[in-house]
Formats: sequence, structure tokens, C-alpha cells
Amino acid sequence: MDASQVRKRMQQGQCEIDELLEVLEQRHKFIRGRVYNLRRRCGKTTCRCQTGALHSSWVLAFPEQGHKRMRTVPEDKRILWQRMTERYRRFRRARVKLVKLFAQIVRLVAALEQKRTVPPSE
Repeated sequence: MDASQVRKRMQQGQCEIDELLEVLEQRHKFIRGRVYNLRRRCGKTTCRCQTGALHSSWVLAFPEQGHKRMRTVPEDKRILWQRMTERYRRFRRARVKLVKLFAQIVRLVAALEQKRTVPPSE
């Protein structure tokens, strides 16, 4: 890859950085975790859940001190919490992409330096 191709890839990386920063700079609040519908058996031998009609409730699963915790989601907050957890996942994906992109740009800068460096003339 010649120096012009390296510069072109660096410019493309800069455009990607701008797009990622738009996601990261948003001011919306988010919740770390995931909202989902938990279906389970209660354990009572005479309950309907023993025949397949499982109990259902919406929960927020989130990490806390290295363990997975769950919290029941209030029905009136379910959609809001789903949006907020999605914002968190979007933020984390953008952050990961940004870190990888910066590493790639650093490699491109090193390649550009190598292409432009000439030995001293004697």
C-alpha cells in the first residue's frame, strides 16, 4: 500500500470516527443491562406451570459486583427501560468500534511514517 492509499484510509477512518462520536455524544440516559420476558415454573406440584403454562414477568438483568442481578420491571416503565437498555448497547458497540478504529489509525500512521522516511543522504 502506497502513501496515498494510507492517507485515504486514514480519511475514511476519520469519517467513521465522526459517526461514532455522534452516537457517543448523545445526552439520553441509559440503563446497563437487558429487559426481557422471563418464563419459569414456580415449583408447586398442582400449579398450571407444571403442565407447560409457565409464569411470565418482565425483568431487567444487570451486572452488579460481578454477579447477574434481576429486577422486576414495572409495567408502566417496560418500554422506557427497553429503550434505555438498547441505548446502552448502542453506546457500548460504538465504544468498541471506536477503540478498534483508533488502533487501526495508529497502525496506518506508523505505515505512513515508514513510507515517508528516507535515509540520510551522504
